[in-house]
Amino acid sequence: MTASITFGECLNYMLSTLDISISRLSKAINVDNSLVSRWIHGSRIPGYNTDHIENISEYLSKNVHNTFQETRLNQLFFSAQQNFELEANIKEKIKKVLLEAQGYSIENKKEKQIEKKKHKNDKEHISKFTFCEKLKLIEKSNSYEGKPVWNSNNTAKLMELSSEDKIIFGIENVIAASIDLLETTAKKSCSEISNTIYITYYQDIDSSQHHALINLRDVLLKAINSGWNLVLLLKMDGDINKLMEFIHFSRPLFETGKFYPYYINKYDNSSLSREILVVPEIGAVSCFSTNIHSTVDCAFYFKSKAAIKTFIDCYNVILTNEASPLITYYSSENSIDYGLCLTECEENIGNRFLYKYSFSMVTMHEHLYKKLLKRKKFSTDEMLMELEIYRRRLSSFLSNVQIYEYKDIYMEDSIRMLIKNRQFYYYNYSGVQIMELEAEDIIEYLENVIYLLKTHNNYNIAFISRGDVKNHNLNCVVKDRKAVLFECYEPSKNIAKVQLSIEEPTIVKAFYRYFEEIWKHIAPVNNDKNEIIKWLESQINVLKKMVS
Repeated sequence: MTASITFGECLNYMLSTLDISISRLSKAINVDNSLVSRWIHGSRIPGYNTDHIENISEYLSKNVHNTFQETRLNQLFFSAQQNFELEANIKEKIKKVLLEAQGYSIENKKEKQIEKKKHKNDKEHISKFTFCEKLKLIEKSNSYEGKPVWNSNNTAKLMELSSEDKIIFGIENVIAASIDLLETTAKKSCSEISNTIYITYYQDIDSSQHHALINLRDVLLKAINSGWNLVLLLKMDGDINKLMEFIHFSRPLFETGKFYPYYINKYDNSSLSREILVVPEIGAVSCFSTNIHSTVDCAFYFKSKAAIKTFIDCYNVILTNEASPLITYYSSENSIDYGLCLTECEENIGNRFLYKYSFSMVTMHEHLYKKLLKRKKFSTDEMLMELEIYRRRLSSFLSNVQIYEYKDIYMEDSIRMLIKNRQFYYYNYSGVQIMELEAEDIIEYLENVIYLLKTHNNYNIAFISRGDVKNHNLNCVVKDRKAVLFECYEPSKNIAKVQLSIEEPTIVKAFYRYFEEIWKHIAPVNNDKNEIIKWLESQINVLKKMVS
């Protein structure tokens, strides 16, 4: 366990998160209240050869009732440096972190007993000397290499730094050193207890270093592909432009499913330290400023294991006490929750951006939608659920678009696939499926899209070419002031690799601005409503000639 946490601290955190009292736990695992109390206060630790941890894990895992509790537990798992997997059984994760905390507490207790015994022997040894000899021994014990060392009650510890530790001057050199550290990390396989890279994004790096930051991100992606998780701590000061830079920096990281950003939940917090990058067992870069402009221009580079551990411990203190998870992940088992979250998001008031490969389901008439559902051979219950979601989303679209701006950005290539190959991409909570449509169905579909564009002044569509985007397997919905819904699909597979939501309002606003900028950079011929209608009408004429 890289981040040291005692068994009592760990158990107390879990009970607090799940709102379980000491007496309730003691009854559930059939032990006395006083024993659980002593565990929490550190006076007792469950032994290795008992069933207590198995019983605790079994009971606690059955009392995780919502995503908030699950997120809080995940935060503990990260702090404990566990080999975190979204698909892992919650009981096994709880058991593992309790076992690690148990081991740390037991071994720490043994070390204290040894230290106490040694201290007692030293005192007995010193008592045999004269008063003057005792003074010399005490003076010697409080010095390092013959030089006096500050000591408080004879308990201070001095640890040497590595001979490889250094100070780096110049922001370019700081970033180069950080990239070098991550390159080394990407070449090493992570262990079960050291599988997380820690980094901050306090926005202290000068904006002129944008290209260097992108290089840093690309190396982070290499490390993630080698099996590492990435925890990022974000400080927000309300500067939307800086947060848009963060979105540009982190968007490819979201697609990995192994990126876990947290944000400082005290928005006026100006006391936090500057940017750091820490990799367990490998190195740490701690940035600082020596100029009046407060931008990073220097850094300490540590390879000392004691220094690295200290930075990780400090990072986790902030993570636990002052930060909140920025995103909620949805695993394949609860992808239906993602679908419902998307529906509820659509039902809220506000402007909306949609970014995806092909048309949204709400652009399709209901009888054509039912026709597609029959082709998928859903059961009756599945059919009813799909229709309910479709009707809810269509109803919210039609009511909101009367007042709020709705802008959809699609891939131009999707129209080619629809017209030339007659292939339609059907999306629902469980994945995406390519379906073949008859020419008459496509004509009807495009006519309905044109009808929506002509009927609703606030509804607009834009198309972007394949060359303008790096990843064509992304869907993103941004509901202003409410939420961001994001999913990424595996190429050639029909299930989502990543599904997540963000509800922090400042980040949601920054995402909305981010897509506004994308819209502004689309050529007028591809986002002007009249031009889009003319183009779709021309495609309908092509189809009509094909079927005539």
